[in-house]
Amino acid sequence: MNTIINQVYKPLIDNLQTVEWGSCDDEQKKEFNQVFDRFAQELKDALKSLANNIQLEQYDRSWDSEIKSINNSRSINSKMIDEFERLFNGWNEKIEQSLEAAESEMKDEKDAGPMQELLYWKQRMRKLTCISEQLRSKNCTTVFNVLDTASKPNTESQGKAKDKVYLAVNQWKNIILKVTEALNEAKDNVKYLQTLEKFIEPLYDGTPETIKDTLPALMNSIKMIHTIARYYNTNERMTGLFIKITNAMIANCKKNILEFRYKKLNIPIKKNQEPTDIELWDHDKYPPEELIPVLQTCIDLHHAYIKQYEFTKERLMNMPKGKQFEFSPNQIFGKFDLFCRRVNKLIELFGTIQQFKTLEKHNLENITPIITSFNSYVKKFKNKEHKLLDYDKNTFDRDFVEFNVDVSQVEIQLQNYID
Repeated sequence: MNTIINQVYKPLIDNLQTVEWGSCDDEQKKEFNQVFDRFAQELKDALKSLANNIQLEQYDRSWDSEIKSINNSRSINSKMIDEFERLFNGWNEKIEQSLEAAESEMKDEKDAGPMQELLYWKQRMRKLTCISEQLRSKNCTTVFNVLDTASKPNTESQGKAKDKVYLAVNQWKNIILKVTEALNEAKDNVKYLQTLEKFIEPLYDGTPETIKDTLPALMNSIKMIHTIARYYNTNERMTGLFIKITNAMIANCKKNILEFRYKKLNIPIKKNQEPTDIELWDHDKYPPEELIPVLQTCIDLHHAYIKQYEFTKERLMNMPKGKQFEFSPNQIFGKFDLFCRRVNKLIELFGTIQQFKTLEKHNLENITPIITSFNSYVKKFKNKEHKLLDYDKNTFDRDFVEFNVDVSQVEIQLQNYID
């Protein structure tokens, strides 16, 4: 199925000509492609998960006749018990390692988004389902039943120490409980996180304006998860989810700033040739009068996000018996606050450049020395080659202060010129 979907149908759909879509409008095409791509990716992930999952060793089927005679005999072959105990210990070790590996995978990347959270839990659910199915298989239940029988007081295992077998059986019961609980958690988390899916899609393929429109629905779904989810509604998990949503918003803002002109002029962006923030200095490519409003949409989204969060928090406070939003605003919004501080500085920077460009166009008498002086300071700042959207690098902020000091001197010259 994966081969048919990903290697036959997907290339066909990706290469459909406009006329072949018939009466589908752009929105319908986009929605169909999104759903299809998601399904195609799910198949890939499921196949990858199957290939990477642990496989519990099979017991030797030559023991089957011995196993069948257990019920009619008080004595059990000690060699079989030794072999089954070895299998048991191997399974225990493999499952424990798999559970520990799943926990370590949970350590997030710095800028992970909410879709990665959903993918993590889907992947974890697949892994645990595979383990759970093996635990219920004939292979595992047969070995468990033999060892369980061997641990009973009225059974002889030809000199085999019962307490050792008994401990192995108890450990196995604990592992089954552990896997069952972990699987229930993963299923429950996937169920609730999937309700967010359609509201987090705009974070990846929308614009700050379209994200603003989905904020009420997104926040309402988060409120529902926080209120009724069995496992996911802890402060730690919910804070982590909010942080990922913030990360996705910042990434979307950056993408929109760098790509808005390409979309407006319908210029395709070649793979591995995506625009970089150093190009924002190119005023032919990014005219300040067009760039500044796009930068402002990021500030507007930031305000709308905080406002919607506060609104939802207040609504919960009107239901005192319900779970409240008791998260750290600094953890949730801290990165976005920093990013918007940088965006505000860029608005100020390009606004100043735009004013002097307008002044230059008027060809006023004896204004050239002032314009030349200003342009030299801009060039000096530009030559520092700051990544303008890397908001966590404070060398830009120090140089921006220096630039403003230089500009203030030019403004004094300009004031004297006007006087």
